Order: sequence, then C-alpha cells, then structure tokens
Amino acid sequence: MLKKLVIYMVNGISRTEKNISRTTETVLSIIGGVAGLIVGTILIFTAFTINYYEPGFWLMLLGIISVTGGAIGVVSGAIFENDTQIANILAIVASILCLIGGVVILGIVGFILLLIAGILGFVRK
Repeated sequence: MLKKLVIYMVNGISRTEKNISRTTETVLSIIGGVAGLIVGTILIFTAFTINYYEPGFWLMLLGIISVTGGAIGVVSGAIFENDTQIANILAIVASILCLIGGVVILGIVGFILLLIAGILGFVRK
C-alpha cells in the first residue's frame, strides 16, 4: 500500500517525510530513564547509610550522576514525538550517564534501553 507523503518546504529545500510513529523510542527511553532513576536512588540511599565516609561520598556522586541520566532519559522520551534529533542525542547522553553513574553493573539496564532508543531514533528517519 502507498503511504501518504507530506511534502513541505524548509528553508527553500523541499523535503519528503513519512509519518513515522516514535512509540518504540518513547517507551524505551521512559523505561530506561526510570531504571536510571531507581538505580540512582538506591545508590544515594546506600551512601546515606555509610555516613559520608570516603565510599559514601563516591556512592552519592555516582547516584547523582545516575539520577541525572535517568531524568534526561525520561525527558528525551517525552519529546521524541516532537523533536527527534534532540531526543536521540539526549537518549544517548542519558545512556552514558546511566552507565557511569550506575556503577556499570547496576546501570546496564538503563544504559541498554536508552542506547537502543537513541540508535533506533537515528536509524528510523
């Protein structure tokens, strides 16, 4: 079946764009972001129980990095329908932050989901 193509002018250049649904990227970004938020929260609470000794400080820092990555992941999932290029970049940045902040093993779920969402967004144009 033929899909409708929308032809419009952007800065004097005609472009053709298919109407592509970004539901997969949106869902993966939101789930990966929530996973990053959960891992970061666990790390922050663990750091509070250590009472700010040297390992507690570093766990707190890693938890904050993971929470930041999770929040960026949720935001990228929210804007995938409107601005895909920015959402792709945000998803990849969030995946790297979740991997760094999630102490590699704990943050692997958020990393994988956000990375898949970012790559899918770049591949599906």
